[in-house]
Amino acid sequence: MSADMYARPDWRTIDSFVGNTTDPAAVAHRACPVCGERAAVPLLAFEDFQFFTDDATRAKRVTIRNVRCTRCQAVYLDPVYTPLGFASLFAEAGRSYGATPGRALEQRQWLQEHQLLEPGSRLLDVGCYDGAFLAQLPDDIRRVGVDIDAPAVARGRARFADGSVEFVCGDLDAFVLVGSVDTMVMFHVLEHLPDPVRTLRHLRTMAHHATRLVIEIPVVEHGFTNDINGFLSAQHLTHFSRRSLRNVLAQAGWYLQSEMQQPSYNGYRVIATPTDRVPSFTPEPEDERLFARYLEHWHRVVRDVSQRIVQAPLGSEVVVWGGGLHTEFLYHTTPLFHEMSRRFLIVDSDPLKQGRSWRGIPIVPPAVLSTIDWHDRTLLVSSYGGQQAIVAEAMALGVPEACIATLYDHFRLY
Repeated sequence: MSADMYARPDWRTIDSFVGNTTDPAAVAHRACPVCGERAAVPLLAFEDFQFFTDDATRAKRVTIRNVRCTRCQAVYLDPVYTPLGFASLFAEAGRSYGATPGRALEQRQWLQEHQLLEPGSRLLDVGCYDGAFLAQLPDDIRRVGVDIDAPAVARGRARFADGSVEFVCGDLDAFVLVGSVDTMVMFHVLEHLPDPVRTLRHLRTMAHHATRLVIEIPVVEHGFTNDINGFLSAQHLTHFSRRSLRNVLAQAGWYLQSEMQQPSYNGYRVIATPTDRVPSFTPEPEDERLFARYLEHWHRVVRDVSQRIVQAPLGSEVVVWGGGLHTEFLYHTTPLFHEMSRRFLIVDSDPLKQGRSWRGIPIVPPAVLSTIDWHDRTLLVSSYGGQQAIVAEAMALGVPEACIATLYDHFRLY
């Protein structure tokens, strides 16, 4: 889309779109995903949480509730998204997901250092998406990928039309794979699954005695960032600690053999081996105190970001760069949208969002910034890790530096 299509930006007030709906079938209650307990206490909730753009034909709003199990202290979403909820709420995730450039190469090197990419061995990438990680692996590895995302799997099959990579499309806790696997990898997948124990038990059926399972997840111990999205992310179904991951592995027939924390982002990486030990779990009262400290920290982060918004010279018209979950969190936690007479425009580089709207506010491509008169207008950067790059691109498009408001003094990749 060219900037000419938006020569006269359509400034709108918040919630000027009234067609969004919710559907009870989009979510369902569940027991604790770690120990199966039904009793839990509430920790943090967001009513009427909207995922991405407006849609009058598909229900896209839910209530996000984070709870803590009274038995094992695990923290998780309840209710959790059903397949219907996932299909509608994450249909436009687009660039909101994906690893930092270079991550796949680091993962390959790490696997090689741990002798997990031996020539002729069979590797299974669980949650492979379109095969981007598998493309980084040696050709002498028998590569298999599984994912529930049918369009992504189709792109992967087209990418490897020569058949050098096998793709399976199906639920991660029920897919069929003939033969055993030598190495299984799950990089930032387990936290997105509704029943992690069931999935890991299913993977256990494909393992032999020497199979190694590699899992990487974010953990609360390393989650004390200054991002308002926070560790209790709306797209994560289970909010793991190191202790709760051990419990999940033990119940599913896996023994945690080794562990490491990534130094530059929130990635807790472990290697697990099959075990015939009787499934068990260990209650971890320390997790209750850990999550309490985290919530205190997150509320301070929200206060700091809110203060920056209050102090910013925002006029009657504001451009927000970012049409994703960070902006939705700004809506729920800060005063940015409280001035009902203020009008907004949203800029986003994701083609899936451009031409649509969020809570009534039009979403346009970044090129539009070069057509705007910045007198008495402000560009607010609604992003965490991408803040620096956005500021640079905005200035290259002619936005005066004095008209750009940012929310973070520093950030950490995670």
